[in-house]
Amino acid sequence: MALKRIGTIMHLTKSNNVVIKAEDIPDINSVVYLKNKTEIGKVIEVFGPVSSPFILVKYSGKAKVESGNEVYVETK
Repeated sequence: MALKRIGTIMHLTKSNNVVIKAEDIPDINSVVYLKNKTEIGKVIEVFGPVSSPFILVKYSGKAKVESGNEVYVETK
């Protein structure tokens, strides 16, 4: 599986969603991974200004989420 970096984790919300500072915008429902290919969850929303967007991911609970970690999606 080849991965493409999409951004950096900002924080985990109280409703168990992960907020990511986006560098590249993935498709909705794309699976998001840490660099070690551990799944974080699926993209549920892209929001914020076009010049500085954020990605909201529904946290799967399978990976330890820490602020500053880089996140990736699978390349096609």
